[in-house]
Amino acid sequence: MQKALPEPAPDQWTLIRNARQLLTLHGPAGLRRGSGMGELNIIPNGALLIRNRVIEEVGPTRRLENLAAAKGATEIDATRKVVMPAFVDADFPLVVPAAASGHGAASHDDGSALRKMGREVMHARAAAAASECARYGCLTIGAHTAWATDLTNIRRVLRTHQMLNYKPLRIRSIFSTRMLCVDGQPALQTLATLVSKWLPAVRKGNLAGVVEFSLEGEEQTDELALIREAATAAAGLGFAIRLRSARRPDPAMLQLAVSAGAIAIVAPNDGLRAFVGPLAMMGCVRVLPASECFDHDEDEAPCVRMAIGEGAAIAIASSYRPRDAASFNMQFLLHLAVRRLGLTPGEAIMATTYNPACALRMSHVTGSLEPGKQADLILMDVPDYRELPRRAGHHDVHLVMRAGRVVWRAGALNLD
Repeated sequence: MQKALPEPAPDQWTLIRNARQLLTLHGPAGLRRGSGMGELNIIPNGALLIRNRVIEEVGPTRRLENLAAAKGATEIDATRKVVMPAFVDADFPLVVPAAASGHGAASHDDGSALRKMGREVMHARAAAAASECARYGCLTIGAHTAWATDLTNIRRVLRTHQMLNYKPLRIRSIFSTRMLCVDGQPALQTLATLVSKWLPAVRKGNLAGVVEFSLEGEEQTDELALIREAATAAAGLGFAIRLRSARRPDPAMLQLAVSAGAIAIVAPNDGLRAFVGPLAMMGCVRVLPASECFDHDEDEAPCVRMAIGEGAAIAIASSYRPRDAASFNMQFLLHLAVRRLGLTPGEAIMATTYNPACALRMSHVTGSLEPGKQADLILMDVPDYRELPRRAGHHDVHLVMRAGRVVWRAGALNLD
């Protein structure tokens, strides 16, 4: 599972047929028009025709199985199952310290343990986490570096991401500036070093395409100005910008997101209606971390419902922390999103597939089942997609396919 997928043979065709429901999740024509949660398109008795790594055709089984290309295709029977895009987790710490205890933001104080971790141990632990993600049907992640508390270890983490990319996860690396220190000084006091040295080095090495700025407290005007300056410099180098906060964003943070052209905000949702439209129009996705949002759902649900009604794109992320109550079983997050945040089953599926792909700017290759996209998909062993959020604690993933290759399949039950 940790090895790279082999190159497909020329004109290799695969036909997935007889799906009880095929969820294509046609994405909106553009999040920049504030189209919000998109469209959950359902094809009964559906089929997918895959050529090499890419989806060639989507439609009813009767039509696709009669196509000339389908005659000699390898067939996968999806009878009585739901076929849907693979999950996308926009906020996942692929590399964490072995001694991490994980209790809120304070858990990132374990950076010293990360510094003591050897390269082989770091790689093995990250590879094991990647395999677990794939087993639960998640094939694309936004992997941040927030556990690394100094710039040297951030580079080690980003290089680990590079080594594991497509084995089997598609990894979007995120350079997090949380708790950065240079020569013992906080990052805000060493802005020149960050802008002149490390951002260009990360970009030149193609180690990350996103820079994340964390706002943890009541930032002063001068601090916000420094963050805005750093975000402008990062955008000038070609980085996408995202913001993170453990608390609900205030108007100053949301204005920073607008001025910086942020692609995502990782934070509990706010009830500030005035910012929903501008952020949605510029394609900024609201990524709700399970580690914060489901702990105070009685306050969160009305804000989320308002945001969706105003056209916001909502994504649900595991923000997984080891040895904590968090989970990277995305089906369990579907359950929490429906029961605690008031999302419909269709909205919850969009929030764990297409919208997080948009938050990572990867919706052109994954997040929905459309011709021309990579064949990243899962077969769920349920007869109706609305059953998925009702099965709390279940693992209904029957088969996982990335880029047209099966990377995980559920074992048969042995009754002997």
